[in-house]
Amino acid sequence: MMVRVVAVLLRVAAVLMLLVAFSGPLLRGAARWWIVDEVTAVSDAIVVLGGGEDYRPFAAARLWKAGLAPVILVPEVKRSPTEELGLRPGTTEVILGVLKAEGVPESAIVEIGKDVSSTREEALAVKEWAAGAGSVQAKGGTGWRLIIPTDPFPTRRTNWLFEKTIPGCEATVVRTDPRDIDVERWWTSERSLISFQNEVVKYVLYRVKY
Repeated sequence: MMVRVVAVLLRVAAVLMLLVAFSGPLLRGAARWWIVDEVTAVSDAIVVLGGGEDYRPFAAARLWKAGLAPVILVPEVKRSPTEELGLRPGTTEVILGVLKAEGVPESAIVEIGKDVSSTREEALAVKEWAAGAGSVQAKGGTGWRLIIPTDPFPTRRTNWLFEKTIPGCEATVVRTDPRDIDVERWWTSERSLISFQNEVVKYVLYRVKY
């Protein structure tokens, strides 16, 4: 009896050792497959999504300086209660400040939308702009080429959503890594783990809802 128990335990231990040995490459591969990071080409506009003020507007400024688009679209993000009280700057204000500090002239910045609070609302704001509201080079809302720098894990949802929301749109999503996100070892970091699992849920929700 004892011999059988020991044999079972040894088998379980062997399986666990295999899981530990192979889980890293498998989990790393899953993240690499999930993330959309496309080669950029000259486009009509660069879109700065709300949030991620410490890296998204910086990436947008670099892309603009590289001559990849003539304008940067900045959504008017809904202000929080503390922002309404003036206790801290709003998201849009920070984005605009970063762009200007990075050398992007006001003539190359276009504010779009009003009180947006989701990626879906941002896509709709871009759609409205593309259809001619505030756009001097309207194409009837179709055929637009956009560059969207964003965090690694939301890239798949962002790419799908913009191309679904704006008819004929070609959305090029550029991966922009925050300092506190470790894509290569995402399962070992609470921040990275939560970010990845939340995006999987949000992607499914968006596909079902929109």
